[in-house]
Amino acid sequence: MTRQDSGPPEPDASGGTRERIKAVAAEFYVMKGHDGFSFGDIAAVIGTTRANIHHHFGSKQQLMRELIEDIAANAVARIERYWRAGSVPFDQRLSMQLDDLRRYYHRFNPGDRARNVWSPLSRLRHDLPALGEDAVAALERVNRTYDACLRHAVGEAVAAGQLRRETDVDDVVRVLRVTLLSCPPMTQDAGRFEEIELLFRALGRMISATGEGQRPS
Repeated sequence: MTRQDSGPPEPDASGGTRERIKAVAAEFYVMKGHDGFSFGDIAAVIGTTRANIHHHFGSKQQLMRELIEDIAANAVARIERYWRAGSVPFDQRLSMQLDDLRRYYHRFNPGDRARNVWSPLSRLRHDLPALGEDAVAALERVNRTYDACLRHAVGEAVAAGQLRRETDVDDVVRVLRVTLLSCPPMTQDAGRFEEIELLFRALGRMISATGEGQRPS
């Protein structure tokens, strides 16, 4: 059975019950959305009772608040790792980001031509009417992080001579940010991750064609 058929696997039993509940809920949330799972579904996977889940979280609203915070914090950490940390060539940063997207895609789309939602951030966007300001704030936080980290990466590439000195940093950052945030729906349209791979290759060629320059003396 695929994950879509059987639901998420039980997390490592060595963790505490509260974290196990959150781990299963996070999987259900990405796959099914806010209205697509219940405390009963979570309880069935981890072998506990709905009352026990209520004991830990009180309500689904509180559980979702914590999941939203976890989603945002995880996204921020990954963005900073790929676009800000270390001294990494620009094309390698682009490659690391592509690998990250690929891992998420295959995690939630194990079969050929699957069109499942696979991005936690995309799921938040779908559920904005139900989740309200908590989700809005999380998405804005991720957007600001992308802007700051991409600006760092592009500026670093210009300083290293990987991009021309006259590169319009604002334009490159805007194109990259919007492209990266728009990747998940593309696979639902095409039913394959290769669409994103082709996009990244084209994006890399375009940036290189307008940006390659001499290293600063």
